[in-house]
Amino acid sequence: AVDAEGPSSKTTRDDREMECAFAKSAREKEDDDDDDSIDPDDPTEPVIAVFGEIVEDPTLVVEEECHDPVEIRENVRRLNRAVLNGYLKLVQKLVNDPRDNKKLRDELSHNLFLMLQECNKFREHQAREILIGTLEEQLERRRGGLATLMGQIGKADEALVALAKFKEGS
Repeated sequence: AVDAEGPSSKTTRDDREMECAFAKSAREKEDDDDDDSIDPDDPTEPVIAVFGEIVEDPTLVVEEECHDPVEIRENVRRLNRAVLNGYLKLVQKLVNDPRDNKKLRDELSHNLFLMLQECNKFREHQAREILIGTLEEQLERRRGGLATLMGQIGKADEALVALAKFKEGS
């Protein structure tokens, strides 16, 4: 299926998605090659335990962010499919070999974490859109109030002119 924008824009969007997704996985592979493991005995190093396993604090990881809502949506959709497939693989692994499922659990957990990060990026966009909508609605109410007020001022001016004519006529 080709977008209405044309095949080149579809390729460009796919390239951007792949670039964001694969940049992170490339960094993770580099991290796997280096010995950047957490030293639980070092009191200065942040330590977090997830399911009883010590992991790095994910809030300290600095990433480049993609702020395009379309790209974020596509990343969430892709990660959602990856989570579903990972869950199905995990269930199959649990049925066939219940003792050897750590790798699949870790992949599923990681994909869920990435999906939450992408959803959190979208919250900024949602908040901005809600704020814009609220401000536009407030502006329309104020314009309506101003128009009503101007109408009342016009009627008051007419009443004053009529009162002045009435005084002159008496």
